[in-house]
Amino acid sequence: MIYFILFYEFFKIGMFSFGGGLAMLPLMQNVVFKHGWLTEQQFLDIIAISQVTPGPIAINTATFVGHQVAGIPGAITATFSSALPSFLVILIVATIFYKIKNNPKKEFFFRGVKPVTLALIAFAGIIIAKPTFLVDNYLQSLKASFIFILVLLGIKYIKINPIIILIASSFLGIFLF
Repeated sequence: MIYFILFYEFFKIGMFSFGGGLAMLPLMQNVVFKHGWLTEQQFLDIIAISQVTPGPIAINTATFVGHQVAGIPGAITATFSSALPSFLVILIVATIFYKIKNNPKKEFFFRGVKPVTLALIAFAGIIIAKPTFLVDNYLQSLKASFIFILVLLGIKYIKINPIIILIASSFLGIFLF
């Protein structure tokens, strides 16, 4: 029964989230908490691990959640079911894209999807930021803010490679926390 629930929930997430992996996180969080599969801290840890693991964050997160819930078969089920809708949609779109490539209504669709995607990604940022910065321990919040500002400046002004930033931030986290 758990495999059916995992398949159904992650298929739904894959089907109704536009904008990539970060846009899927609010939907995943809702499902995970609704079923009581993980605590907030466990979910945040899985997101952090998914960020530094090679591959798409949504697939990695689905894999880790599925594994946490039902072991390796759960990981396979959650991964497969979250990727299946995209595969099916791409298959369908690829077969009819030639017919709609000059259709002006296609542009209206994308104009409508862009703000939704931005809102879902922003919400994913809030999910991660809230327990990171708004904690009871003032010193921990200050350390997290310090790392955030360093990373932001490193990406924006110094143009440091994101891989180097991930590695450096990981070590900063080890030494500061």
